[in-house]
Amino acid sequence: MVVEEEDPDWPVDTDVGWGIKASEYFDTHPIKNVVGEDGTVIDWEGEIDDSWVKEINCLEWESFAFHPSPLVVLVFERYKRASDNWKTLKELEKAIKVYWDAKDRLPPRAVKIDLNIETDLAYALKAKECPQILFYGNRILYREK
Repeated sequence: MVVEEEDPDWPVDTDVGWGIKASEYFDTHPIKNVVGEDGTVIDWEGEIDDSWVKEINCLEWESFAFHPSPLVVLVFERYKRASDNWKTLKELEKAIKVYWDAKDRLPPRAVKIDLNIETDLAYALKAKECPQILFYGNRILYREK
């Protein structure tokens, strides 16, 4: 049996799974993580664009670590204990904003590292559990678990 392309019964691309974008699917079926009873929505993707704490990868580490000003490093996990990691990130952002509003001193630089993605960097920093905040100045000065 042969079916001509011009046949009106020919299936449309979307009927057979072609021609649909993942973004179109997630626009109609959004995925949201909700924390606790307060209903706080976790938006890890939005954090990448407009956050006070920049997410870095292993290749960017040298440009941040070997600088004379202090560095605060948040080691986090997106999907394991997500609410604790999210709350720690928000508290760190509040602290950075307090420094920024003080106007008489610059805030420390702040970065975040995903433990599951940057496994080699997390191993080098000896971070095994999350969330964890490291105060860094050419070496780890203090670690808060």
